[in-house]
Formats: sequence, C-alpha cells, structure tokens
Amino acid sequence: MDNKNKFLYFVILLFLLFIVFVFFSCESFKDDIDENLNIQNTELESKKTSGGVISLLDSLGVGDVSLYPGYVYDRELDKQLGEFRNQLDIPSEFINVLYIVVVIKDSPAEAISYYNAYMQKLEWKKDLDITSDNGGFMVWKKTSNYGKDVSYIISTGEIQYGDRVEVVVLTGLIIPERDDVGDYTETTMEGSEIGTGSIYFKNPSTPEGEGLLLTKPFSMGIKEWKLWLQEGSKTKGTNTVELKDDPVFEKVVEFYRTSDPDDGGAAGIYQKTDIELKKYSACKVWLVGKVLSEKGGNIANVNPSFFPEGAVNVRIKYLDEDNSEREWYHSFFYSNIIYYDKLHYSLVVKGEQFWYISPDLLGLNEKPVKITEILVYGFGWDFTGQVAEVNIIGS
Repeated sequence: MDNKNKFLYFVILLFLLFIVFVFFSCESFKDDIDENLNIQNTELESKKTSGGVISLLDSLGVGDVSLYPGYVYDRELDKQLGEFRNQLDIPSEFINVLYIVVVIKDSPAEAISYYNAYMQKLEWKKDLDITSDNGGFMVWKKTSNYGKDVSYIISTGEIQYGDRVEVVVLTGLIIPERDDVGDYTETTMEGSEIGTGSIYFKNPSTPEGEGLLLTKPFSMGIKEWKLWLQEGSKTKGTNTVELKDDPVFEKVVEFYRTSDPDDGGAAGIYQKTDIELKKYSACKVWLVGKVLSEKGGNIANVNPSFFPEGAVNVRIKYLDEDNSEREWYHSFFYSNIIYYDKLHYSLVVKGEQFWYISPDLLGLNEKPVKITEILVYGFGWDFTGQVAEVNIIGS
C-alpha cells in the first residue's frame, strides 16, 4: 500500500471517529435536556400541589374563575370606568364594587350565555339576574372555606366611550369578613368610629328631626351664603358658583372650575353658624348632590398629604367638649380609583342624583358641642358639581 492510499484511509478513519463522537455527544446532550425538562415538570407539579402561588378565589375554597375567553384588557377603559359606568345596568347597591374591565369581540347576549353555562359548571349558584336588550348583570354565589358566601359579579353591555363603541365585561367580588380574625387593635383615624354614612340613588326621605340651618332652600337662592372662590397657586383658572335650573328641585347650586395648565382651586359656599348641640341625642348631615365632572391630582384623597379633592364636598367645623376646633367632612367621586379614602369619600355615578345621610356626628370621639361653620364646595383642577339640598338634622 503506497503512502497516498495510507493517507486516504487515515482521513476516512478520522471522519468515522468524528461521526461516532458527535452521535454519542448528541445523545448525552439529549439526555441532559430530557432530565432538565423532567426536573422542571416535577417542580411545576410540586408548585401546583404545594407551596405554589394560588388565586384569591382558590384561597377561599371556591375555585378560580377565568376571565372571558379572548378578552382584551384595556387599561384606559379600566381606569376611566366612572366615565361610562352609568351606561351599564348596575344596581345602585353594587356601584362601589371594585370591577375589572375587559373588552370582548362577542355580543353581550353571547357573554351572558357563556357565563350561565360556565358558572354553573363551576358549581356557582345564581343569586341575581337582570338582563335586557342592552346587556346583563348577574351575581353568583358560592360558600367559602370559612362558611360565608362569596359573590362573583358580572356585568356586560355595549358602551360608548369617546368615538369608540365597545362590548365590555365587568367582573368583581364581594368577600364577606371572617368571624375568626381576632380583635383589631390598630388605632383608627379620627371619625372612623362612626363610619362613612349612607349613600342612596333613590330619595330615601329626609331623616327625622329638626333642620338646624336657618337659611332658605337653594331653590330660593343662595344670597344668605358667602362665596368661597379660591384661585390656584400657579394658575388662577375660572371659578364660579351659580344657580342652575333643575327639573326636580327647580334650582340647584353648581360649583365649577377649569384651569389650564392644571392647578387646584375651589368654588363653593359657606355660612358661619352658632348651633348648640347639647339638647340633641343625634346630629346628621343631609345632602342631595350630583357630580358631573372631576379632574385633579388628589381626587378621593389618594394622597393624604395634599388637600382632598372632589366636585362635591361638605365640611363641618365645630367645637368639642374641650372647646377645641375640629372638622368633619365627606366627599363624593365617580372615577375608578382603587385605593381611595373610604372614611371620607363615597363612590357615586357620574351625572346621577344621589342622596347622602351622614353617620351621627355625636358619635365622634371628639364629640361636637357647637357647630360653627358649614362649607359646601368643589375642589380640584377642573370640576362641575351640583348640590340641591343640604342641612344639619338634630334629633
């Protein structure tokens, strides 16, 4: 065999050895991948059965509920829920539920049909069903692992938002408090001991008692009140207080402000009072109002370090038993704000009349003995709010 042939055989041998090496290397690599996948799958299965993160509904023992198939989450619509909430058939007692808003491609009727089948399959029981040509509102209930019913709320319908027309699905939860959470010992804010009061969207009639304000109703004018028109610190803006015609109350007082660029200011009315409360066993504020628009940097007092904003506010100044000056206030808003000041704010529906009855102010820790001022106003960057009636009721 000559040198040329020897060299050829040597090259072929090297090539064969290379193929064998690559084959076993690939098999080893494949085995490593399979082993890693098996480890990952085992870890995932372990997380499903122990130590993994589970949903809120799963933690309550009622099983998770998925959002509507093929939904699209629209952050803008979710944030601006207050702008179109009143286009959906949501009963007033469910207005202040925290909803998630998604957009779907199907019709409201298809969404209702889907949830009727889906929720029954998950063994939820329907507690309320309001359907119409415009959409539907349903409440489903299921018993939690601590013995109380959890409510899953579904609202669907077509909404007009700017130049858009969308079919939306709103979902929310009502989770009752547990009885076995133990004593709550954290120090509460002043005023929390009497709660927030009650909000209504149908006239509940004036609370029984004596109206302690001596001024005429707003339907007869506001000449007995003084104006509070506070310009912005950087932008003066336009602040107005006017009487407006109203089909129900004849006249209402309207608070309006606009500013460009945005800067906070006020428009409202107030009066000094000298109302002694010693002979009364209860004292409540009665107010009928409407929020038409709101814009500000601290709507619903999301940042307590700034002055609280809203298109409709009522503020009482008083002297306590030690003759110290104190204040109590309550405000109203419609925007979809999650972490709002629930002690001092109530969620209402944009453009709809609401009736408010405060808690008994004599239940405050710093009990009032004399009311020295009442202020009704709007505060923020831009707002339009109306008040039809306001009074202090002693009984």
